[in-house]
Amino acid sequence: MTQFNNRVDWSASEKHRFMGRWTWWDNLTFGVDPYGTGAHIDAGPETFTTNQWVLGDTWLISPTTILDLRASWTRFRYDRSPASQGTDLTQFAWPSSLVDQIPDNFRHIPTPCVESYGLFCAQGTGSIIIARQDNVAFLPSLTLIRGRHTFKIGGDVRRLTHNYAQSNTPSGIFSFNSNFTANDPFSPMGGWGFASFLLGTGTGGGISTPSLVAGQMIYRAGYINDQWQVNDRLTVNIGLRWERSGNFSERFDRMTSLSLDSVNPLSSETGLDLRGQLALVNSDLRSSRTSLDDRNSFAPRLGIAYRVDDKTVIRTGYGIFWLPNDVAFAIAPNIDFINTISTPWVTSLDGGVTAFRRLADPFPDGVLQPPGRDTTFFNTLVGGLGIRSAVPDQPLGYMQQWNFNIQRQLGDGTLVDLAYAGSKGTSLPVNAQTINQLPDQHLSLGRALNEQVPNPFHGSSITAGPLSQPTVSRGQLLRPYPQFTDVSMAGPTNRSSTYHSFQAKVERRFKGGASLLASYTAGKLITDAGTLTGWLDGLEGFSAQGWATGGNNNDLRSLKSLAAFDVSQRFVLSYVLDLPFGKGKPFLGDLSGAANAILGGWGINGVTTVQTGFPIGVSPSQNLSNSYGGSQFVDNNGTSAALSGDPQTRLNEYFRTDVFSQPAAFTFGNTSRVLPDVRGPGIAQWDFALFKRTQLGESVGLEFRTEFFNLFNTPVFRHPGTALGTPQFGVISGTRGVPRLVQFGLRLLF
Repeated sequence: MTQFNNRVDWSASEKHRFMGRWTWWDNLTFGVDPYGTGAHIDAGPETFTTNQWVLGDTWLISPTTILDLRASWTRFRYDRSPASQGTDLTQFAWPSSLVDQIPDNFRHIPTPCVESYGLFCAQGTGSIIIARQDNVAFLPSLTLIRGRHTFKIGGDVRRLTHNYAQSNTPSGIFSFNSNFTANDPFSPMGGWGFASFLLGTGTGGGISTPSLVAGQMIYRAGYINDQWQVNDRLTVNIGLRWERSGNFSERFDRMTSLSLDSVNPLSSETGLDLRGQLALVNSDLRSSRTSLDDRNSFAPRLGIAYRVDDKTVIRTGYGIFWLPNDVAFAIAPNIDFINTISTPWVTSLDGGVTAFRRLADPFPDGVLQPPGRDTTFFNTLVGGLGIRSAVPDQPLGYMQQWNFNIQRQLGDGTLVDLAYAGSKGTSLPVNAQTINQLPDQHLSLGRALNEQVPNPFHGSSITAGPLSQPTVSRGQLLRPYPQFTDVSMAGPTNRSSTYHSFQAKVERRFKGGASLLASYTAGKLITDAGTLTGWLDGLEGFSAQGWATGGNNNDLRSLKSLAAFDVSQRFVLSYVLDLPFGKGKPFLGDLSGAANAILGGWGINGVTTVQTGFPIGVSPSQNLSNSYGGSQFVDNNGTSAALSGDPQTRLNEYFRTDVFSQPAAFTFGNTSRVLPDVRGPGIAQWDFALFKRTQLGESVGLEFRTEFFNLFNTPVFRHPGTALGTPQFGVISGTRGVPRLVQFGLRLLF
C-alpha cells in the first residue's frame, strides 16, 4: 500500500485564505492461496487507486460574515480478476460453440455449488470487476452571525460517474443438491448432492454476462441552519435541508424500467391478457432518461440543549435523513437487465422431477449477450427469461431519528450520561424482490402445479428458455406475469425498521492523565429486511436469514422480526492508568537513577467488550414451497428452542433441534425470519496492554509496550448450523475472531 498526502495553505490577504490538497492512495491485494497450489479460495488479485484534489477559499467578508468555497475531484480505480482467468474451458468437455460465446477475459474455472461441499462454491473465485468512478463536488457555505443567531446557509452539488462492469459468474455457476438422486423430490429421502454433480443433474444456476457501462448521478442540495442562543441556559438549533438526490442515467441510455400495467406485446401473439413490459428509457414508453421518478426531499432538523445548572445539561433532538439513491445499488445501470444479462441453466421443466439440461452442455441454445438498446433483440425477446428492473414510482427511503439525554458532572469529576435514542426507517430499500411469485391461493393445487400442460408461448417470439418448449408447468401459467420465468423489482423501497435503545455512559478522568470510560447499551431493532451488503458485514447466517428475497414475497408482514444483526446488550470498558510507582508517585516517590528507571514509568490500558450474540435464523435445507419465487422457513411445534448454559457446554446442541421440522411441500413454514428467543454466542473479550516509559533525556524518551489481544484467550464461537436436515444443524463447529495474540513494540520519542 502507498499513500501520499500533500497540502498547501496560502494566506493571500487578511480576508482570503486558500488551501489545496492532493491525496494519492493505492493498494494491491492477492487472493488467499493457503496450500500454494494456485487455487485461490477467494477473489483473485485486486488493485485499488484513489486520486483526490481539493481546493478551498475562506473569505472573511466581515467579522460576522464568512464565505467558504470548496471544490473537489476524486477518481477511484478498481480492478479484480480471478486467479483462473484465461482457463481453456474446452478441457471440461464443453463444446467449442459454447466456449466461443464467453469473452476471453471472462473465462475462468466454472463454479460448482454442491450441497454439503461449501468450499466448491467459494464466493468471488470467478468474480471480475472493472471500475472507474469520478466524484466532482462544489460545496459553498455562508456563515452569518447576527446577535444571538448564527446562521449557516449552503449548498452541495455533486456529479458522480459510474463506469463499471462486474460479473461474479462470467463462466457460470451450477448448483447441485440431493433432489435428483433422492427417491421423491417433493418429500426427499436419501440422495447425495455430489452424486447429482457427477450425473450433471443440477437445481439451477447460469452465466452472467456484463457490459461496460457509463452511469451518472447528479446530486443537488441546499440548507439553512440557525443556532439560536435564546439565553444563557437554552440553545436551539433549527435547520431545514432540501435535497434532490438524482437518479442514475447512462451515457448511451442503456437502462430500462418496468411498466407493470402495460399490455405485453405477446398478448397479440397468444390471445392472452398479459401485463408487464420492460421499457427502455428515453423511448415512447419511458420518456425520462432515468428508470426512477425524481423527487424533492425536505429534511427538518431540531436540537435543543438546556443547562439546568453548572453541572447538569439536558439535550434532545429530532431529524429526518433521506437515503441517497445509490444506496440501493441494484438500480445501477451495470446491473440493468440489458447491460448484465443472465442465461439460466434450465435443469428441469417439471419442478425437479425430470432432468432437462445437464452440465455437459448446459446452454445448447446459446449464451445471451447484453442487448443494450438493440431494438431488434429487445422487441423480439419479450419474454421467456427472468428480468429485473426498477419500477418508476418507488418512494424515497428516509430515517427519522430522535434522542433525549441527561448529562451530569459529579463533584469528583465523574461524568454520567443517560440517554434514550430511537429511529424509524420508512421506505427502506432491498436489493430485489420477486413480484412473479405464484399467488398463495394456487398452492392448494399441490403436485398438479408441476404437471406439464400445452405451452401457449411455444412458437411465439420466445425462442429461448423453458417457455420456448412445447409444454410448460401449470404453475408457470398461473403466475402474475406468466410470459417471464421471474419478474423482480430492482431496489424496491417497501421495507421498514424500528429501533429503541437505552444508553448509559460513565467517564472519569483522574489526575496525571488516567481515565476510565464505561458504556452500556440495551436496544432492540425490528425490521422486515436486512443489510444490503451482508457479504461485507461479516454477519453469519446470511443465506438463512431471508435478507431480501426469502420467505413469502406476497406477504411482507410475515418477514417482520428482529434484525439478524440486532444486539440486545453491549458493555464496553476502556481505561488508561499510570501505575503509582516511581519518582513523584504515591509509592516509591523518592526513587532515582537506575532504580527509578526500572520501577518507574509503568502503566496499563485496555478495552473490555461484552456483547450478546446476534439472533439466529433457521431454514430448511431445501425449499419445497414450489411457489415459483418464494422460499420456506421451518415449522416449529410451539416449543421454544432456547437452551441455557455456556456455549462450551452446548457445542453439539446449541439449541433444541427437535422442535423444528421440514414444512410440508407447498407451504412456507410457521417460524419467523429469525428466532425471537435464540441468539448465537456472544462476545466477552479483554484487550490489555502493559507499557513502560523511560526518559532518556530532557527531550528524548523511550516507550516499550506489550499488547495482549484477547488476553484470556476466550473463544468466540461461530453460529451453530442453521440448515434443518443437515448433520451440522444446531452444532457449533468452529470459532471466529482471533485467539490470544501478543505483540511487542518499541518507540523512540523525540
